[in-house]
Amino acid sequence: MSSLASVQPLTRELGGLLAPGQGWKQQVSAVHRELTKPSFASCLEALTWNRVKTWFFGEARRIDFEEVVALRELKALEEAKREQREFIATTNRLAAALAAEGASLSRVQMEALARIAGRPIDVPGNHDAGSSGALRGLACAGVPVGGRL
Repeated sequence: MSSLASVQPLTRELGGLLAPGQGWKQQVSAVHRELTKPSFASCLEALTWNRVKTWFFGEARRIDFEEVVALRELKALEEAKREQREFIATTNRLAAALAAEGASLSRVQMEALARIAGRPIDVPGNHDAGSSGALRGLACAGVPVGGRL
């Protein structure tokens, strides 16, 4: 498939990821906003909204290599973000299910869950004097912390 033919479905898919359930104008705006964001590694500063609209509707006569690379990188980035959100939600559901069963998790087990989720947790109770205080977040799922180190 040529890059020109692959741009329309790619742009539409990105629009759906960035502005789910919105109309085409919001989706085009969301794709344009993300592609022109200075913090985006493949930022396309000179990209216009109308150019993104031509991709969205398959009206573009040409596509630059840098534009294809930026679209693919943005799609990979957004899919990774979505997968991370899904993983964190699954981890929180697991912690809530364990709490509902009355399972008492030790501090080590809580830290392992947080490490898997890739974010800090908050463990209520006493912290060691040498503790870094980096434990915040999973306790809001209602997981009881029990046991000893």
